[in-house]
Amino acid sequence: MCYFSLTVGQILAIRAQVEELVVDDESLGYLGAIGRQASLRHAVQLLSPASVVAKMNGRDSICKANLEEVSALYLDAKSSARLLQEQQDRYIS
Repeated sequence: MCYFSLTVGQILAIRAQVEELVVDDESLGYLGAIGRQASLRHAVQLLSPASVVAKMNGRDSICKANLEEVSALYLDAKSSARLLQEQQDRYIS
């Protein structure tokens, strides 16, 4: 039986390549940190909106600033649940 041992960064690099996105090494490192902190799913889901932001800014590749911008807009599931719990008194129950 063959097992692969890929890092979060390697998985993200493969995903970016499959989606034909250009992401520099610094940005992959930043995205990898997000993946380790939040989840790999959340990090992967940030690639598409970051690509849109990069294109809106006239860039062909995703840079760290693009990822910072979209990560400020989208919460991962854990952060979202924590925020709802902390602010539960503001919602109708």
